[in-house]
Amino acid sequence: MNVRAERFPLMDALRAIAALSVLSFHAAFFSGMYTSHSGLRVYLAQQGAAGVTIFFLISGFLLYRPFVRARLEDQPWPSTGAYAWRRFLRIVPAYWVALTVIAIWLSLTLVVKPAWHVPLFYGFAQIYTAGTSIGGLGQAWTLCVEVTFYAMLPLWAYAMRRFGWGWRAELGALAGLWLASFGWKAFALRHASPSALDSGPWLMPLPNFLDQFAVGMGLAVLSVRGLPAGLERATARAWPWWALAAVAYWALCSRIGLHGRLFEDVSGRSFVLRHELMTVSALGLLVPAVFAWERRDAARRILSWRPLLYVGLVSYAVYLWHYAVILKTAAGIDHWMNETLGLGVEARYLLLLATGMAGAIAIATVSYYAIERPALSLKRLVGPPPERIQPGEAISEPAPASTIGPR
Repeated sequence: MNVRAERFPLMDALRAIAALSVLSFHAAFFSGMYTSHSGLRVYLAQQGAAGVTIFFLISGFLLYRPFVRARLEDQPWPSTGAYAWRRFLRIVPAYWVALTVIAIWLSLTLVVKPAWHVPLFYGFAQIYTAGTSIGGLGQAWTLCVEVTFYAMLPLWAYAMRRFGWGWRAELGALAGLWLASFGWKAFALRHASPSALDSGPWLMPLPNFLDQFAVGMGLAVLSVRGLPAGLERATARAWPWWALAAVAYWALCSRIGLHGRLFEDVSGRSFVLRHELMTVSALGLLVPAVFAWERRDAARRILSWRPLLYVGLVSYAVYLWHYAVILKTAAGIDHWMNETLGLGVEARYLLLLATGMAGAIAIATVSYYAIERPALSLKRLVGPPPERIQPGEAISEPAPASTIGPR
């Protein structure tokens, strides 16, 4: 893509938070947290969805912003071929390697038996059949959603350009996209229960999450157009937005009837409220990273912590590999944790969290430097040559952790 735009380096830290949230969710699962009476259970049970929502908002923001800037500032239109090629390189090679290795490591025969499952799992289509929706790499259902969003985005951007709408009309169109997604959820919940294991074809595809992508896209529009003075003052500091994120997360854990139990019965009302509160919580984290990242305040000090930025750099592979690492770790030390040490559920959770994080980051480092980075070096084969990355320039891939210095 050949449109220059500001880069938002704190997004790498948010990627890290999202990936670690999903990892923490699975560590809690294998520690037995969701069948215990721990007071932490309900809060840990929502972390997986929280991380996924952050990923969706980041994708909506970063991927849509170059199209918005090209249109509103009358710059050359991004190359759709280059965009598609970069999305392929960013997602597919590392996923195919992880799926293949983990399927062998964990004996996931569902991936290849029967044979028609192969194109489903390798082609990001497993969510469209009830029997495969959480098979293979279970967390990879979100990649199916992301891939369909990648395909939709240039079409939406072209429509906005064709209509010649200004930024206010575009925000209205995105509000319509949010309403359409809400309507789809209401329709889908008439055909599937959120608690049913076969609800994937109804509750996992893109229409369920278009509202979250639309929020990220709306932030892209506002960041290009610039905020009015009143809103600019409201976004100048991180802590009110982080407080909003914390309150929304507290509300979804304690005020909508969720208990964090394994296989608990989730009503349609609770499902929708959880979804929307997750969106609010993710928005509260994202706003300072978009509009206040240059300020020397809490957002910059915390989100520019180098270890967090490094995890953000390798977060995609952390996301791909962490479940297998935690599962094998739990299987290997389960007797030692329970019989030898007699650890309680909270201690087991912390041990699996620490070992899972260390193992996943180690494997992710190998994946990033051996697979992802070499694959991304091929981006120049399609489209115009990429510009040299300078401080302040937009990229939708994780950025090197060394790009943020004190100010």
